[in-house]
Amino acid sequence: MPTGRAVVIAGVITALVAIAAVVPVAAVLALAADLLLLAAILLDRARAARRPLRASRRWPPLLVQGATETVELALEGVPGQVLVLREGLHPSVAPGPLRQGVTLDAGGRASWAYRLTPRRRGECAVAPLSARLQGPWGLAWSQRDLLAPEAVRVYPQVRWDGPVGRLLALAQRRELGRAPLRVHGAGSEPYALRDYRSSDPPGRIHWKATARRGKLVTREDAWERGARLVILLDCGRAMASVDGERSKLDHALAASLALVRVAAARGDRVAVVAFSNRIERVVRVHGSAAAISRAYAELYDLEARLTESAFDVAVDALASIETRQSTVLLLTSVVDLAAAEVLREALGRLKRRHRPLLVNLEDADVARLAHGVPASADEAFAKVASLEILLANRRLARRLGHAGIRVASAPADRVARETLESYLSLMAPRGARAPSLARVGAVG
Repeated sequence: MPTGRAVVIAGVITALVAIAAVVPVAAVLALAADLLLLAAILLDRARAARRPLRASRRWPPLLVQGATETVELALEGVPGQVLVLREGLHPSVAPGPLRQGVTLDAGGRASWAYRLTPRRRGECAVAPLSARLQGPWGLAWSQRDLLAPEAVRVYPQVRWDGPVGRLLALAQRRELGRAPLRVHGAGSEPYALRDYRSSDPPGRIHWKATARRGKLVTREDAWERGARLVILLDCGRAMASVDGERSKLDHALAASLALVRVAAARGDRVAVVAFSNRIERVVRVHGSAAAISRAYAELYDLEARLTESAFDVAVDALASIETRQSTVLLLTSVVDLAAAEVLREALGRLKRRHRPLLVNLEDADVARLAHGVPASADEAFAKVASLEILLANRRLARRLGHAGIRVASAPADRVARETLESYLSLMAPRGARAPSLARVGAVG
C-alpha cells in the first residue's frame, strides 16, 4: 500500500504527462518515472515486510461490566520505525476498532495504553492486533498481524461502593479470619460484651460483668451459622429489558453474586439456580474463596431468554436440588398480570417446605409511564396499563405477606442493597433488630 509521500510523487509525475503535448520528451520521462516509482514502492514494501517487530498485550486482572480498565501494549522492533496499529475489539467491549500511530524510540521500543469500558457481560472475541509498517523510504506500508485472536471474559459487577461494598469487605475479612462481621441480635453463641442499650431485652444482661463494672452490660451473641440458601435467578423475558447500559438480569446477577459472598462468609451453604422456561444453570457454593470464584466463572455469561419464566419448573427442580428446608430467595421482575398469578402459586408451593423471599425488580419504563403526564391518547392508555401493573404488584405483595412470604421491591440500582438487607433480616433470630446496611456502612 503506497504512503502519502508516494501519492504526492505520483501527482508530480502526472503533471509531466500533462505537459507532454507541448514537450513530447516529457511523456518518456513520465513513463520512466512511473516505472521507477513503482519499483521503489515494491522494494520499500519488501524491506518493511522483513523488519522485525514483536508485540505483547497485557490485560487488566479483571474486566468488569461498566468499569473502565486500561489495556497495555508493548512493542519492540527497529529504532525509528513508524507504525499504525489497529486493535479490533468486540462491540461488547468497545464501540469500534481502535487505531493508533506509533514511532519506536531510539531503543526500538514503544507502548500504547488505551482504556475500555465493557458494556456487556460474557466472552468477547478480540481480533488479531494488526500493524502497518512504513518502509525505510516512506513510500509503502506493509501490513501484518502481531498477535493472534483471543477471547476475554467480562464479568458482572464485583466492586461496590457505599454500604454494600463495606459489607462485602467485612464479609471477606471475616472469611480470612481477621475481622469478624459484627451482627447484633440474640443467638446461641457467645460473642462479646457491650454497654446496655434501652432496646436490649433484659434477658441478655450479663449480671456478673454488670457487677464487676458497676453498670449494665449486655451479652452480644453471634447468629447461628450453616443455614441453607437457594437463589432462584429469573432469566426470562421480563429480565431482558435494558435501562441505560445494563439489563435487569445484569443487576440481578450482580446482586445474587454479592449475596453469595455474604452468605458464604456467614458459613451458609448456597446454591444458585438460574431458570427461564427451563433450568439454565445450577451452581453450588460451599464457603471457600475458590468456590465463590467458580460461581463467578459459571454464571458470568448468563443471558436472558425471550421466553416466559416457568416458576413452576424452578419449584419442581428445587425438590431435587435442595432436599432440606432452606431459605429460597427469588429474584425476578413482575410486569405481567398473568405471570403474577403463576408466581403467587409457585411461592405458595415453596412455602410448604421452605422459607421463600421474593425480591422484585421494579421496571423503570413502567414507573416512568405510571408517574408521567400523558401527552396523547396512546400515552394515556400506556399510563393506565402501567398503573394497573403497579397496583397488581402491590396486591401480590399484600397477598404474599398475608401468607407469611416476605416481599421486597426495589429499582435496579438498589436491588443489591435490598437483597442483602432482606436476606439478613430474614436470617435474624426472632426478636432481634433487623440489620441495616446503613449501619454496616458506618462501621469502621
